[in-house]
Amino acid sequence: MFAVALFAAAACCRTARIDAVITDASSSDVIVKLLDINKFSVLDTVAVDTDGKFSYKVEVREGQPEFVYLFHGDKKVASMILQSGDKVSVVADTLGNYTIEGSEESAKLMQVEKDYAAAVAKLNSLALRAEEAVSPDYAVQLRQELAREYVNYYRGRVKYVMENASSLSVVPVFYQTFGSNLPVFGQKTDAIHFRNIADSLSVAYPESKY
Repeated sequence: MFAVALFAAAACCRTARIDAVITDASSSDVIVKLLDINKFSVLDTVAVDTDGKFSYKVEVREGQPEFVYLFHGDKKVASMILQSGDKVSVVADTLGNYTIEGSEESAKLMQVEKDYAAAVAKLNSLALRAEEAVSPDYAVQLRQELAREYVNYYRGRVKYVMENASSLSVVPVFYQTFGSNLPVFGQKTDAIHFRNIADSLSVAYPESKY
């Protein structure tokens, strides 16, 4: 019975391993943070060696993946969705550019963040140009282009969540916003997407807090 209990404890409290290189942060510290539903909690502060390398193990229960983030100072430099038993390799810089291998879910989250950052940059650029436009007609043209870009991004995100209904990488997609008052999923009809994904994730990860 004692051996069975030990095995059960090991099975439910396994770890995920992160091997990382922060290319321009040698001999500094990296903060490892865990997302607890809607707020960050600090797991640890890890010393980076002279080559910018460090390793860290995160406790991850079986069937309960965790959102884990690496910060250099106040700057988020890498994002991961770690499952029990994962061994991931991360190469990042202090500007927030990173690549990740060894975790399909983390790779999806990385792409989600890159797509969002690109969309934010494009919409902000169009909005600024529209504000500074001397010609009223050109300003209208830019605003129309901005609206088209927003709609295209929204449609792309709908397609993404439908095609990845069992992936936790869809969770942050639902809470993306442009500015402080323009959510990507802000229409009443979007409730069906929330419900469908919640149903799919409850099947894929019945014990997950997400």
